Amino acid sequence: MHETSLVIAMCTQIEEMVKAQNAQKVVSITVRVGEFSGVEEEAFSFAFEVYKKEHPLFKEAVLKLEKVPALKRCLNCGEEFSNFQQRVCPRCQKEEIIYTGGEELEIAKLELLVED
Repeated sequence: MHETSLVIAMCTQIEEMVKAQNAQKVVSITVRVGEFSGVEEEAFSFAFEVYKKEHPLFKEAVLKLEKVPALKRCLNCGEEFSNFQQRVCPRCQKEEIIYTGGEELEIAKLELLVED
């Protein structure tokens, strides 16, 4: 399950942010997960729950996952659409199409507790 290594990498990055901000703990983490990212949301959430039991900074943290739909964009007319069975642009009927979203895995929001 590669989700465990993804959670560890994410939390290591967050720990650096916590130190830089002199924060006491992580309150919540919002992660954007693309439809084509290859990440199983349930496995990612489970790996985070296991991780936070062993790491005090994350003990009370809430993980929120935002699903990002995969999109296609026509290079001819700029139309964006998400029907992946469709091989031509629905507006201009051209086949000049690229994928423009759905592969991301990124921290979208991080809420920390910082006491004076």
